[in-house]
Amino acid sequence: MVAVAEIFYLFNVRYLHMRSLTWRSALGTPAVLAAIAAVVAGQLAFTYAPFMHRIFDSRPVAIADGILVLAIGAGLMLLLELEKLAMRRLGWVQDLRA
Repeated sequence: MVAVAEIFYLFNVRYLHMRSLTWRSALGTPAVLAAIAAVVAGQLAFTYAPFMHRIFDSRPVAIADGILVLAIGAGLMLLLELEKLAMRRLGWVQDLRA
């Protein structure tokens, strides 16, 4: 859950003064996308590779639980977007659309 939340948070804070739910934000930069791919690959290996289960005495996450984790991450991003919207409407920050 922490890794998923951090990935969604990373995309959200890329633009603090404007919406992050855009294609521009989703595409990110090649270095960031490569880092996220590495983190996801590592997390999937830790979660599903049998040799990792022996090393860490862990178990795989059920598909339904994985979907729940992704939904919570997306919910976190939406909550943060609502916070940024509220801050812009209250005049605490300016909308800096490029």
